Amino acid sequence: MNKAIYENMDRYLSNKSSRRDFLQAVTALGVTSMAAESLLASVQEGHSDTHMEGQAVKSWTSEGTAGALLVEQLKAAGVKYIFHTNTSGLATLSDAVDLKDMQIIMVTHEGQAVSVAQGYALASGELGFFMGSKVGVGNSISNLYNAWKDRTPLIISYGRSTLRGQGGQDGFEEWDDHLKPTEPFTAWAWSCVNAEGMPQTLRRAMKFAFTPPGSPVTLDFPSDLLSKKIKAPIYDLDPAKLRPVFRASSHRVERAAELLANAKSPLIVVGSEVSRTKSEKAIVALAEKLSVPVCQGEALYSDFPTHHPLYLGSYGRRMRFPKNMDLVINLGSKDGSAAPKGGSLIHVSSDPDLIGNRNFTDLPILAHADTFISDLSDALDGVLTKDRMKRIGKERLEALGSFKGQLQESREIALRANFDNTPLAWERVGFELEKALDENAVIVPEIGSQSGKLFHHMKLGEGAKRRIGRTTGSALGWGLGAALGVQMALPDQQVVSIMGDGGILFGQTETLWSLSRYDAPILVVVMNNHSYNETRNRNLAAFTGRQFQDGKDLTSYLGDPDVDFAKIAEAYSIKGEKVHDPQDLGSALQRAVKAMKGGRPYLLDLEVARDGIFAESTWHSEFSVAELRGQKS
Repeated sequence: MNKAIYENMDRYLSNKSSRRDFLQAVTALGVTSMAAESLLASVQEGHSDTHMEGQAVKSWTSEGTAGALLVEQLKAAGVKYIFHTNTSGLATLSDAVDLKDMQIIMVTHEGQAVSVAQGYALASGELGFFMGSKVGVGNSISNLYNAWKDRTPLIISYGRSTLRGQGGQDGFEEWDDHLKPTEPFTAWAWSCVNAEGMPQTLRRAMKFAFTPPGSPVTLDFPSDLLSKKIKAPIYDLDPAKLRPVFRASSHRVERAAELLANAKSPLIVVGSEVSRTKSEKAIVALAEKLSVPVCQGEALYSDFPTHHPLYLGSYGRRMRFPKNMDLVINLGSKDGSAAPKGGSLIHVSSDPDLIGNRNFTDLPILAHADTFISDLSDALDGVLTKDRMKRIGKERLEALGSFKGQLQESREIALRANFDNTPLAWERVGFELEKALDENAVIVPEIGSQSGKLFHHMKLGEGAKRRIGRTTGSALGWGLGAALGVQMALPDQQVVSIMGDGGILFGQTETLWSLSRYDAPILVVVMNNHSYNETRNRNLAAFTGRQFQDGKDLTSYLGDPDVDFAKIAEAYSIKGEKVHDPQDLGSALQRAVKAMKGGRPYLLDLEVARDGIFAESTWHSEFSVAELRGQKS
């Protein structure tokens, strides 16, 4: 959401501006009056410290250090984990933690700890809470950016310097405005200036984090304030219930139903707001009413089952099917879907900034996905008879079935053609993973251009395996930490982290330390093609320039040295193995599954094929620092 909107919201919450001022300010920023009214409702709902959703909230007055009261408020809000890195200045918080109720999970790098907190939040729908040192702000930024792109409710807190020590003194581990770099990726960034207000600041941060569309919040807790004795109220609350629920007006729902009922060739594009509102079954039922084909927008989740007859795959600008499209319904997707030529676009989202941001929208609707799906389904029942729905659905399903049959045949041909290839084919890896893993396993991918080859042979979505990721931020160094957070949220399900060799080299190998310490039974699959495959293809895609003409890619080859990731895992007391031969893949996966059932992680370093421009090239610049020496021993 626009940073200025949050600033106006904060002024309103602090009683520094009136209702009228708030509405005028946000509409001046380009927000529609309807969205502004909804935002006003959102800041009013749940803001009172004594009521939430119309019900009295249990509260009590507590006394102790400010740090102890922050922990008490976290516990009262249902927070089970504090994700933590090497930190000084926040000991007062740690002192107050009772390990029977809350765990401090140590990760050895701030950026990785933020991704763990995000993975937990994405899988659980609950608040992720991180605490670290202010000198680690820079380390945390990359995955803070990813969490912001994914609209994930997190509280990222820092400590170390005292309030007295701030202010241009350039002291030990001290720098001014240390939250400033986090501001572009947060709903709110706030440095606490009084101990008494800390518990209330924490509750307000929860409110900002969960206000649609959701976003990280960064807080600073000066160490001298944390140790101060205070008395303050503590509230028993569920942060997720602070999220207001938007519902579309009846006339907009009716207009959407009319457009869908009259469309000859419609398409639904689904996005992460479907899974966030637990609407996976509802969207399947809605699509089935009129046999409307469905595409996946940004793939943060598997929002629609990939094995369903109506599923077409990822949304793209040049869709081969349906032909002569006349209506696109963008349902909670950040994807920049445009109105088809001569047709209409309906954009539904709980994010007022997102609606119509990239493309003109014929019918913008501010609503949560679950409420809109339900309302639209009811409205269709009032517009079309069951017989007409059945007739329309049958015609579309026949046309779609023919197209999907051809699509599936081409994928099967590719699987058979590459099944016994060495290096391993991505299709073979997807096929073997589908066989070896539990039906409800969770896949946490951090892979790029070749991912479709793998996922085409796996069933993902409602009633099958679940997908969380890749982050829509696409900044590498996210996947392994996120998988740990997902496993903590879903301890009874198999979790598989899939990443490239380039991705795990983005500062992620050290997260194996946390997997090992906490017995996280995660399968880590490294798709090792000795290259930044996606980057190479992007850089050379113009088929011009000196690198392309000379056949020399200067930036992407990773095969020298040839890293053995199984040996790295062994250094962290994690078993693993390299797989070169496709005939060995199935048995290697069985050993991995056995280790996971025994409560331990396992790593598979898979030698897989590259694709694209200069895919077979191993050329790289031969440069030696040792050769720079003036005198050699």
